[in-house]
Amino acid sequence: MITEPVAIVAAGAVTPIGADLDAFWSGLVIGTDGISRIERFPVDDLRVRLGGEIKKLKRERQGDCRASQLLFAAADDLRARASLDAPPARVAVVLGTALGGVEEGEKALARDPSARRAAAALYDGPASALARRLGARGPVMTVSTACASGATALGVAADLLRSDAADLVVTGGYDILCRFVMRGFDALRSLTRDRARPFDRRRSGLLLGEGAALVLMARDRDAGGRRLGRLLGHASASDGAHVAAPDPDGRGLERAIREALAQAEVGVADIDFVSAHGTATPLNDRVEAAVLRRVLDAHAERIPVNAIKGALGHTMGAAATLEAVMCLLASREGVVPPTVGLEERDPECELDLVATAPRAVRPRVSLSTSLGFGGCNAALVLEGDGR
Repeated sequence: MITEPVAIVAAGAVTPIGADLDAFWSGLVIGTDGISRIERFPVDDLRVRLGGEIKKLKRERQGDCRASQLLFAAADDLRARASLDAPPARVAVVLGTALGGVEEGEKALARDPSARRAAAALYDGPASALARRLGARGPVMTVSTACASGATALGVAADLLRSDAADLVVTGGYDILCRFVMRGFDALRSLTRDRARPFDRRRSGLLLGEGAALVLMARDRDAGGRRLGRLLGHASASDGAHVAAPDPDGRGLERAIREALAQAEVGVADIDFVSAHGTATPLNDRVEAAVLRRVLDAHAERIPVNAIKGALGHTMGAAATLEAVMCLLASREGVVPPTVGLEERDPECELDLVATAPRAVRPRVSLSTSLGFGGCNAALVLEGDGR
């Protein structure tokens, strides 16, 4: 496999803190709290009733499932910034998701067992809907590596470009809030009644969110001067230590990071910023911090690290793509957003954490890490196009 860098031409997003990319970025920088009481479905019987819910979309079409609506909104934002100037058969769609169209399955079982509802409930239903909307006739793929899905999708997209299976790829991740996922995480006792506090001494669990993030990727040599940044390297590794908990030694995550750096031909001394997975669960943050310290070694004291799930909630399939986009925007704008919810640093998470205020720094090379259920781990090495 050719490992040449791949251009990230542009991005689009819809999140609990903003209906487009600009609002998402400004919300991150000023530390907007996107967590609120959930309104889309009944929550009175749930132990946790808070989440990062998108209250209103710019355009909502009756009949479209919620996941497709989020994807369409992100796609509209993306297409306002870049055009799909390639033959339709050479435009691919690769999406990462933890849950796919699961809410449609919920509705089909409860009250509407129609063929349309059943089709929308399929894992690849929203991806197919987005491809139709974009007129893309190249490969259409849905990947699911739990909460690392948004990173895996970018890696698969890069491989499609490097193998000449497509000229352009619209890729990213999405997931929605619904009762099914809320009940599942509640049964695992992963959710907090407080607030998500990544790497904070008082952290007690995560909060869920919803969102969609898309990027347009092309071979670097074909991108010309139009790019937000580049994906230099990516890797995935499974440790399979537990169905819902990370490997206490972080072996899979460490392997993914080291392989992504090797593919990117980047050394630890070249890393300027780390976007951490940072779920705010006690074990996950501690394991991730320990792995980062092992990999970064003496450089751990000087490399700023943040986590954005305190502002958005854990957006599952969208999370890693949003974090990758944040890395590139940090390079472009010369500022790293703060970690919302981090007030008292956990001494066991000894990193240079960007806490209560944004930090003026323009990272050129960023590392983004992701961990998912079932031992799924992924890492991305990104280069910003900062001026």
